[in-house]
Parts: sequence; C-alpha cells; structure tokens
Amino acid sequence: MSITYGKVVSLIISERFGPVVEKVANFLFKCQNSPLLFIKKGTDLPISKIRESLCVLIKYRLVRFKANKNENLANYTLDSDNVLLMLRYPKYLNHAKKSFGDESEMIIEEVLQRGYWTASELILKVYERLSSTGDRTVSLSQIKDKLVYLVTAKYLTRLPYPKQDKAVPILTVDESEQNHLPNIDIKVLVMHQKGGKTDLPDKKVYWVVNFDRFHQDMRDHVICTAFSKKFDDNAGDIIRIFLRQMYIRTDPWTDISNPIPALEVKDILKKQAPSSHSLAFFDQYMSIIEQDNSKLLRKAGEASGGSYQIYLKDAFTQFVWELIEQIVLEKYDSKAARIFRLVKLKPYIEPDQLQQLAMIPAKDAKMLSYQLYEDNYLHIQELRKASTNSGPTKNFTLFHIKLNSVVRMLLETCYKTLLNTMIRRNNEKLLNKRIIDKKHRIDTILMAMRDQNATEEQMADIEEMITLSEKEILEKVNKVMKNLGTVELEVDDTIFMLQMFLVYQ
Repeated sequence: MSITYGKVVSLIISERFGPVVEKVANFLFKCQNSPLLFIKKGTDLPISKIRESLCVLIKYRLVRFKANKNENLANYTLDSDNVLLMLRYPKYLNHAKKSFGDESEMIIEEVLQRGYWTASELILKVYERLSSTGDRTVSLSQIKDKLVYLVTAKYLTRLPYPKQDKAVPILTVDESEQNHLPNIDIKVLVMHQKGGKTDLPDKKVYWVVNFDRFHQDMRDHVICTAFSKKFDDNAGDIIRIFLRQMYIRTDPWTDISNPIPALEVKDILKKQAPSSHSLAFFDQYMSIIEQDNSKLLRKAGEASGGSYQIYLKDAFTQFVWELIEQIVLEKYDSKAARIFRLVKLKPYIEPDQLQQLAMIPAKDAKMLSYQLYEDNYLHIQELRKASTNSGPTKNFTLFHIKLNSVVRMLLETCYKTLLNTMIRRNNEKLLNKRIIDKKHRIDTILMAMRDQNATEEQMADIEEMITLSEKEILEKVNKVMKNLGTVELEVDDTIFMLQMFLVYQ
C-alpha cells in the first residue's frame, strides 16, 4: 500500500470521525495486526480514547480483530479497502433509489449511517422519516416488504455474531442465516411505536450492507452500458438478460459462466417486449455481439445447441485496454496513442521498427515512445547477443507493455487525484469558513422562524444579513464544491474499472 493511498484513507477517516480516530487508523495502516498496548505506544493516546476509536471503527467494519497466540488479547487490523468504499456510498444510495424506490434508499442510508441495525428498528425509523415529510401513504407492511426484498436479494446481509464465550470473540454467521429475515409482527411494531412496553422480536439480529452485491450490479451496468454505447440499447438489454440468467447457473464472480441457451434469452424477450427490435433481429444481434472484440459472449461448443458462455475476465481485460488507450490519447496526443496501440499489437517491438510502422517522424516517435516509457505506460526488455566468442556484445532494446503494472500505476494516479481533490475541497472550506458558518447560522434562524409562522418581511430582513458580495462568494464556493464532487465520483468510476480487472487476474 502506497503513501498516497494511506493519505486518502487518513483524510476520509478524519472527515467522518475526527482527529482521534484518524490517529488510531493511521497507526493501524502503518502497523497491521497490532494489539491495544502497541497502539497506545504508537499513538500516545489514553486507553479509553483508543477503545472508543476502535469501537467506532469496528462498528463501521473498518477494523477487523482476531485473537493472537495468547488468545486473551486481540490484534486489530485496518480494512483500508472498506474505508475507501465510503466515497462510494452516494452511488449505493442512488442505485437503491433508482432500482427499488425511496423506501429502499432510506433503508440502505440508515444502515450505512449506523453501521448495522435491526430490521424492526429500521422499519420504524424509515416510517418515521416518511411520516415527517408528509408522505403517509406508505405503511409499515410496505416498508417491511422492501426490507424483505433487500435481504432476499442479498443487498443486506446478517452481521456475524459470537457463538461462544471467549475473551476475544470469534464472529461467525451460518450461510442459512445470512439472508433469512426473522419473523416480524407488524402488530408488535405498531404497539412499540405507540409507546407500549413490548420487546422487539429481533433485538439481537443486526443487518449490514453487502457491498459485493452492489458491486455486482455496478459491474453489470458497466458491461451493459459498454454494449449500449457501442451498438444500441437493444444489445445492452440482451446482455443484461444473459447476465441475469448466468446467476441461476453460476457464481456471480466466476471468470467463465456455465452455458446459457440463447432460446431461453429469446423467450424472456418475448415476454418482456414482444414487439421490440431486439427480438425481431435477435440472431443478428447475437452475431455482432459474438464478433465483438471484447469476447464477452462465445458459443459453448458445436454440440451445445445455441448456448453461450460469458467470459467476464476477457471482457474486462479488453475494457481496461480501451480505457488505457483513451487515457494515453487524452494525456498526450493521437501519435502517442498510435504508438501505444502498435506496442499492444506486437508484444515486443524494436524502436526502429516502431518508428517505421507508426508512420511518424523518427524524432517524434522516439520522443513519445520514451515519454511513455518514462511514465510507465511502456516497458523495456533488453536482449544481449555476442557476435563472436571473443567479439563485442550486441544489445537489442524491445518495447512491451506489462498490463498489470500499468493498471496499478493508474490506480496510484487515481489515488493522487482523489487526494488532491479532497485537499482542495478542505482548503476551500477553510478559506471561506466565516461566510459558510454565517450562512448556516442564518439558515438555522430561518428554519426556526418558519416553524413559528414568521411573516415574509421578517424572514426577508434576516436573509439580507448576507451581503451581495458574500452571496457571490457562496455561489462560487458551491460551484467549486460541486465540480470537485463530480471529479471525485468520476475518478471512483475509473478506480472501479481498474479494480474489476484486478479481481479477475
């Protein structure tokens, strides 16, 4: 793990939990598997503060623990990948809202905010939020149905719990319990809501967000979007159905799926959209998808009777190649992109041959190829061959590409971009702290006045406390913050694509 990656993790922890928790997290990032006393030595914090910090980090699944050799002491490990996923929370909420509705979004939001929660408390809290906004059309049973779906579809999974009394508990959960919701009686929830002294039936059964399930949907969206942009929406719909049928037969994260009959996909299209172009020209779509250079779909053999297999590893390899080519094109120019593609087509190529095939002036080709080498997009392999037994040694220099190395280099660049974006955002807040705080105070006063049914003139007088120049500064700051937020989300899209490639290696 790089220094830049550690700084990004530190900033995320600092923004969400404060400097004390950040100090503990930084120590765990540098020294993995540390017991409590080692953390105290390294951070010079009181034991009580360290315990509180560890409790917070464990609650949000940012720190794992297990017993050391003594079995009475725990070693703590920071899960830095989960820390980085906190930047992706808005995407999870957006996906839940678009796919399953506002109630599902609120359920996921409440679990993310608290780390874990019981199903009954979730239902009551979401109902309370919907009621406070004036939307009383949703009942407790409807919210419960949404929650049952999220658990059944594995967007929520049960939090592991200790089954034996030990000094350092071992947290486990049976596979049968992971996505099985206990029976929740709506009558009991209604009585509890009205202030009755009834115990909730599932008060010790906690649920957490299953990030892998969201990543699975994000991965499918990337694939379907790629085919929709390359061909049209009908091709993307066909790929989407193939992916859904894959899950019936195969593990979602496997490299190669089991065979999927094309007739089965066609029958689903007949039920969903009997008059669509994707059904009318199904054979033609299958032909162009099969010939696509991503090689996502391939026939499962001559005797398979029109069955296809999904090759996720090969598809994401091709997607990453295209992503890198686009980055080279934008960072340098079309000549550099041509050189990069040539080296990709010919795994090992000499500089002179590269200059000839690229049809670029020798000086430009040499400068660009060595610029790509300097920035780690190209690599050099040297071969030595003796002309005679006692003669001089002849050296051959060959350019080639190490895809894994380029991907990891680009990941590091993405982390640097994230770090710069977060530092810039914090700097903007610091420079304009006085005006931002003033705006928050005035907004708070206006909210209180609305509750007290104040007149429009009284509220206008309060609003005029912000001068015209301050309003201009606030608009500028909001615009900068919005742009930085957009950059952060787009960089995360690139990180996700690169990580998907590494998952299948």
